[in-house]
Amino acid sequence: MIRKYYTRGDIILVITFLLASIISIAAIRYVSGGGKHVIVEVDGRHVLELSLDTDVTTTVTGPLGDTKIRVEGGAVRILDSSCPHKYCAGMGFIRHRGEVIICVPNHVIVSIRGGNEGESFDGVTQ
Repeated sequence: MIRKYYTRGDIILVITFLLASIISIAAIRYVSGGGKHVIVEVDGRHVLELSLDTDVTTTVTGPLGDTKIRVEGGAVRILDSSCPHKYCAGMGFIRHRGEVIICVPNHVIVSIRGGNEGESFDGVTQ
């Protein structure tokens, strides 16, 4: 049935693209790795730096009130915030270098830095 619509070249091309996609995803995950520490900023100011190796719950204060942050098992999340919709708390855990959780109404940014050798800059942010 498949042979009726597709040639052997079509099937080889699809399999090649699938394999290239799987290898690319694996390589990106391997290169990005996990982060080493969490940076918390409020209103653009560096307020707090936490290690991902230590489980801790802490609170930072933004313009609308408190934002509760939890580091657990090498990952971080916002547990609760005083913002109206709480989208930031619904984002769940982040654990890879470069990932970010932002609470826009309360001006809180939680980001993961460190990880592999070198800093987590790219060509645009240097």
